[in-house]
Amino acid sequence: MGKLWLIEGLPGSGKTTFAGTLAATPGYTFYSEIDASHPVDVHDVYWVEAGVETEGEIIDQDETGRFIRYRLNENRSGVDVYELPFDTHVGLMVGRWRRFVERVKGEDGTYVFECAFLQNPFTIGMVAQDVPNERIEAYIETVADLLAPLDPTVVYLETADVPTVFRDVYAERPTEWRRGFVEYYTTRAYAQANGLGGIEGTIQLLKERQRRELNLLERLPVRTIRLVNDDRGAIKAFDALRSKVEADHADA
Repeated sequence: MGKLWLIEGLPGSGKTTFAGTLAATPGYTFYSEIDASHPVDVHDVYWVEAGVETEGEIIDQDETGRFIRYRLNENRSGVDVYELPFDTHVGLMVGRWRRFVERVKGEDGTYVFECAFLQNPFTIGMVAQDVPNERIEAYIETVADLLAPLDPTVVYLETADVPTVFRDVYAERPTEWRRGFVEYYTTRAYAQANGLGGIEGTIQLLKERQRRELNLLERLPVRTIRLVNDDRGAIKAFDALRSKVEADHADA
């Protein structure tokens, strides 16, 4: 089934639990979206252009600058990678994906990522900056082409009833998460351009995000498995995945 599993879906769809269950397979390694050692994703990482002096740890670099992670007491230079203009962000992240593929394609072992392939591009491109959808799709298509040597599998944990599931997730999460999530989704460019606010506006945005992600997924040249996971039962979803894989092998 290849060297890379990409677990996607809306917030609260069970991605992290599902990915952790999958990664219990011998030889599999799971990196959550906030893992400081993630080989591609850059949570709380800043981009500092070449020639600018700065504190912090260099986690990656190219000829134009450095990816920096700062400690709490360090002065921060540069811009959070997820706050950069979309085209700048895309160029840097495509470089990260390319270097990852070159590094691991000849190695043993299998990687499991969450959010990195669809959620993050649509969050910065659609939610935060409201760039034309074609540009977001072009970015993801470029990444899909780069990943071909790893023969990736995308598992999309689909939410059939977005309003009900999101309200359940919202009720379960801490107050800080609830406030921060809704504020982010409703104060950035897409919500502002479309008059979306509060929980209802967040739900409408999530429904549209999922629609766009699934629409693109149908056209990408990657192995894809869609599992409706409204009850967020990762073990049940994993059993469904295993059944699909076994059926595919039987038909081969």
